[in-house]
Parts: sequence; C-alpha cells; structure tokens
Amino acid sequence: MPQLTLYRANGACSLIPHAVLEELGIKFNTVLLNRNPDGFDAADGSFTNAQYRNDVHHMGYVPALKVDGDIITEMPAVLTLISGLAPERGLSGDGLVQRAKVLEWLAWLSGSLHGMGYGMYFRPARFTDDKDLHETVRERGKSIIEASFARIDKLLQGKPFAVGERETLVDYNLVIFWYWARGVGLSLSNFPHYAAVIKRMEAKDSIKRAIATEGITPYFSTQ
Repeated sequence: MPQLTLYRANGACSLIPHAVLEELGIKFNTVLLNRNPDGFDAADGSFTNAQYRNDVHHMGYVPALKVDGDIITEMPAVLTLISGLAPERGLSGDGLVQRAKVLEWLAWLSGSLHGMGYGMYFRPARFTDDKDLHETVRERGKSIIEASFARIDKLLQGKPFAVGERETLVDYNLVIFWYWARGVGLSLSNFPHYAAVIKRMEAKDSIKRAIATEGITPYFSTQ
C-alpha cells in the first residue's frame, strides 16, 4: 500500500476522498488547510498558498493526494486512484460500461455542478473582475445548481444507487453538493430521490466519521 497524504479543508469537496478513505479503511495522513483571501494555506502555518501552489496543487485548490512521491489532483482522478487501492469493493463500477458511467458522473459533477454552478455562486470573481456583475453571475450559478439537482433527482428515480446495484464513488460525491445547497437557498424538498441517497449515505459510519471530523452537521438530524 502506498503512503497517502490527503490535503483537505473542512467542509470543502475534499470531504469526499476523506470519506472514501474512511470507508475503505485505508491509512492516510492529513494536511489540513484553511481558506484565506488568497486561497488555501496550511492550517498550522507551515506553508502559504503560494507555496502550496508551487509544491502541491498548481491551482491552489483541494483535494490533492500525495501518493508516495507523486501528487494527484482533480476529483475524478483522486477518487479513481483511491478506489483502485481496494478494487474488490467495486467503487469505480462493475464492468467496462459501469466504470465509464462512474467517470461520466464524476466529470459532470466536477465540471458542471461544481465548477460552473457552485463556482459561479460562491466564487463569482473567478468569472468576472467587474463586481457590478457578481450578483448576476451568482444568480446564473444558482440556476445551474437547481437544474443540476433536478437532473440528479430524475436520474436517481427508482434507483437506490447512482450506478449499478451497489454504491460507487458517485454516491459519495453527491453528498458534498447536497450539504453546500443549504447555503444556496434551494428547496431541497423538491428532490426526494436525491434526498433518499443522502439519507442512506449519512447512515454509514464512514460518512459519520468524516463529517464529524470536519464539523459538518448531517442533514437529516436537523429535520
């Protein structure tokens, strides 16, 4: 087993590889990051965002996964590598088509829902330097998030899992976007099939441990 170090921030998308590592029982080290106006830097003050960009993640984002001497970035790649350390669990999907479907989901979630939808809503300055347009960008981001949730809910209708007959990386990845939606103002009751997946995932010990460590309040305990 390679030596793993996960660069993560509480409540960020790095919750997902954190939870998957917990689920698979894989030993890993953690470097906790904090967000400041310049980006992520070490919570213990041991390096700045500029050093993090230079040495670990060229964009200064999370997650990043150090695997022995190599650095892996981008959520689909990080999750695929982790699942490959326990192939018997099948988190990357069973068979050629399922593995492709899992990657399809992960790419869409990262690029469209996360990068565009939540990126526009929470980080409008990434899309325009004109502060007068930031609210317009945020509203566009919210519309993308809502449309994405509607698509997810439709795809999950009548299905206990996103892909195949057991959980995959997709089910884990869906968790963080649901949590973030609480800060967007979506009517989450409009997405009952998505909610059912979150309820099932929150019952897992791995999710419980990860969100407790990161200080995240589970959704269904507040209902």
